[in-house]
Amino acid sequence: MKKRLLISILLLAVAAAGGCLVWQARPYPEPAAPFVFRDGFEDAAKFEDLFPHDYSRWHGFQREAGARSNVVVLTAARVHTGTNALQCVAVPYDGHISSKADIERGRLRFVKGDHVWFSGWFYLIGGTDASLVFLWDLETTQLSKSPGRRLFLQQNGESLASDLGKWWTGKTFRQPRGKEVGFPKNRWVELRVHLFLSEGGDGKMEVWQDGAKVLDATGKTLPTARTIYDRLQVGITANGNRAHTNEMFMDDIVISNRPLE
Repeated sequence: MKKRLLISILLLAVAAAGGCLVWQARPYPEPAAPFVFRDGFEDAAKFEDLFPHDYSRWHGFQREAGARSNVVVLTAARVHTGTNALQCVAVPYDGHISSKADIERGRLRFVKGDHVWFSGWFYLIGGTDASLVFLWDLETTQLSKSPGRRLFLQQNGESLASDLGKWWTGKTFRQPRGKEVGFPKNRWVELRVHLFLSEGGDGKMEVWQDGAKVLDATGKTLPTARTIYDRLQVGITANGNRAHTNEMFMDDIVISNRPLE
């Protein structure tokens, strides 16, 4: 019955259009105007100051799975520049609920054909296995429980790699076999990321670690052609390590849709 009704409506629409059936595809989302967001966590007396009501800085944080143990705090104990940085501590993954300690910038707009540029400084505390620690998640709120491109430390030498969240059609970008560069510990490391967004094979991802390119890959960087990446999470976005608590400091973050100077 429903099928017949739909066919009848379609035939009426064709008749109203003079007998011509015209298919009009939905337009792709419009890109955002040029922007750059910078934050070195300065001019904040306490953690809550990073979340002003005018949304000019950060928009949220995660301190999940063992919330009494996980830490996301403003600190002066270890900084890259200035007087403040962010400290993130995440307990081991219990096999059920992700262990997270990160901060989030929302209200972004990255769409098909856009470029994503990011830079930041990270200080990963040594002495533990940091494999399966995720540092950087570009996500969309359109698709429930389905993040986009992520950066993590793979089990082979704790070197940077990138997956497309839970999208099985998106391959994992890895460093050349046998030439992997491990992520340094107990010192500040500059991380730079560039993405060209596409749901097809012409997508691109480049990652530099202390100025040296460690990832240079092509492939799917956007889940679908109409996906809008609207938030970025940085810190320990997930500690997938089941045996070790991991700790990291972060400073001098830049997010833009134009090349960084």
